[in-house]
Amino acid sequence: MMKTLEARLRLGCGLLLVASAAGCRVEFPDDVPYTCTETVDCGGDGYVCTALPDDGPRYCCLPDPAEVCNNVDDDCDGLVDDLDTPCYTGPEGTRDVGLCQAGESVCTQDNSTACVGQVLPAIESCNGLDDDCDGAADEDFDLQTDPGHCGACNNDCTFLQDCVNGVCERRQERDCANGEDDDGDGFSDCRDLEDCNDQPCTRPDGAAGTCRSNSLCE
Repeated sequence: MMKTLEARLRLGCGLLLVASAAGCRVEFPDDVPYTCTETVDCGGDGYVCTALPDDGPRYCCLPDPAEVCNNVDDDCDGLVDDLDTPCYTGPEGTRDVGLCQAGESVCTQDNSTACVGQVLPAIESCNGLDDDCDGAADEDFDLQTDPGHCGACNNDCTFLQDCVNGVCERRQERDCANGEDDDGDGFSDCRDLEDCNDQPCTRPDGAAGTCRSNSLCE
């Protein structure tokens, strides 16, 4: 199939050209690049004169508004497979919420499309940011009671402390007569002198007693 273009050629007409006062009529096969210097050389009908990157040859191109992945400069902007369109594959309602943002559609080697640079919802971390893009930051962490984030993100209480109202406080023996090491310091009941000295306890005979400095309930 032949394609006909009206072109005003600055250097005159050669083979296959029929001169006229307005210019030259050029016939050439489809998909054969037609070189040009400027758009007027392309004969109108929507054709533009463009060039590929890296100072490639200028040629006449008929723009298609939709650039697709086909190794062709469809929109005649001088860039091949330059989609220049945003993309986002995350859940509806999360784009541009918190850390989530759109990426850019790019063509791959097999002419398929990939979304590069997008940020999708992630597991919420205690960092002052909305990682899961639900509109709230650090909502999964209670800074008043969480020993790993006590009062502030990543403020760890020691294994002998509890987080109380956002403050790390030393865990204490809750009951000096229950036979349990309540505070996890390795000592239970009267043997935990720091917490139970002079505190009520239960003697071996079942009678009420008091924890003494010798770690016995007397």
